[in-house]
Amino acid sequence: MQQQHVHRYVARFDVARYYESIDHEVLLKILRQRGASAASAAVVADYLRLPDRHSSGSGMTAGGSLSPLLAAVMLIPLDEAMNRLWRCYGLFYVRYMDDFVVMAPTRHKLRRAIKEVHAVMSDLGLGLHATKRCIGRLSNGFDFLGYRVVPGRRLRTSAEGRRRFAEKFRRLYEQGADHRRLWRYAERWCRWRSAGLDGLVSLKGGLRRVVIRQLRMLGIVGFPIPKYDAQTCTWQPQKTSASG
Repeated sequence: MQQQHVHRYVARFDVARYYESIDHEVLLKILRQRGASAASAAVVADYLRLPDRHSSGSGMTAGGSLSPLLAAVMLIPLDEAMNRLWRCYGLFYVRYMDDFVVMAPTRHKLRRAIKEVHAVMSDLGLGLHATKRCIGRLSNGFDFLGYRVVPGRRLRTSAEGRRRFAEKFRRLYEQGADHRRLWRYAERWCRWRSAGLDGLVSLKGGLRRVVIRQLRMLGIVGFPIPKYDAQTCTWQPQKTSASG
């Protein structure tokens, strides 16, 4: 029977300046060690040199067609190290690109995992973000991929996610966006936060509450908030002030 582990402690990390810090030789070595042909490695080497105008031997464009794949490959050694610790200590580990979470049953096992994380990062020539991290009790929750994760509760948008929404909303307003454009942006944002996570994300208050709260934060009054008919997919203008 497989041993069940109760994870009480969590560490969440983000790699600092990830794309800019990728070492070309280290990445090519990882590819070769995992069976990439000489021809494939040569193609990748050429791809890495394109944005490297100063021949620094590091950095990769974030918008290139191969970049997401290569960025994922770069951290395979971390995945392998955490998998070994999972077998020994019963860790839980999940990674999305350069954002990852480690959970452990005890403080000692979490410290052991964190030590291994730092060792792997050093070998890869990468560093961890100084502020985008969380280490502590799982019961206190943590932010991951734009959500606030707390055991036993539905996901909520993280403080950073709300801040980004507010900044974009403010920019649109200052650029002269009318109320319909602002409303549609808020609608897209609400769809994003629950996309593919039906039943897992708290939608308390809904779209209307999100917009009204943001308008109050910006000090905007008299803003017409349209009523959306989900059955007919039509907008019905309704003169409801943000102060109401």
